[in-house]
Amino acid sequence: MPGTSKWNKIEHRLFSAISMNWRGRPLTSHEVIVQTIAATTTRTGLTVRAQIDTGSYPAGVKISDQEMAALHISRHGFHGDWNYTLHPDTGQARGPAAPGPQAPTGWDRATLTHPALTGLPRDDLDDLAAALAGPWSTQREQDRNQRRGSDRQRAPGAGPPPKLTLADRVLATLLHQHLALPYPLLAQLLGVNRTTISRAIQQTRPLLDQHRLATAGPPAARLHLRALMRATGSPSGRLGP
Repeated sequence: MPGTSKWNKIEHRLFSAISMNWRGRPLTSHEVIVQTIAATTTRTGLTVRAQIDTGSYPAGVKISDQEMAALHISRHGFHGDWNYTLHPDTGQARGPAAPGPQAPTGWDRATLTHPALTGLPRDDLDDLAAALAGPWSTQREQDRNQRRGSDRQRAPGAGPPPKLTLADRVLATLLHQHLALPYPLLAQLLGVNRTTISRAIQQTRPLLDQHRLATAGPPAARLHLRALMRATGSPSGRLGP
């Protein structure tokens, strides 16, 4: 169903009932869609109200960074870039914004690129990232064109910077392959969320395979991460601040 939020548990229960009531009926008009939704009931007492939104929402409207900064937004602690509360504008001058949840900065990259962790000398790791720069840029543009359904409208670099650089993506993929580190741990080490790590590895691994860039295989025995961190000079070998 359009407009469903994957985070909203109420919508999950609601739309499953709507889908069963729909039962593959062709949605030939807006009226049919609204009537099908509104007619949904369950034995436990669920009733649904539905109406057509006749508001006009022109496409192609661009919001500047200054306009975004002026919005009264409180970001949630979990995925604040997706989950937030937009407060009404009271017309009063805004003071300094209250500090929201700080994004984790992750481990120092000099520690994470230690050969004991990646299986590659640092110079080889830099060469590997440089060799993938062209193919990664091409793949990224193709993926964006497919999502947009058209070619780029803005100049390259006009959007927000990626959360992970190409070097970080290669690093995450090597740590995952070499040490079999799970995505949640990699997300903590690199200071991003699990979804970003998962997507980065899924996009980077085929590039390594496609261009036949050899990387070291996993160690014969799984090494304990804290012991490795101590060996590379990380304070106390602890995860997190």
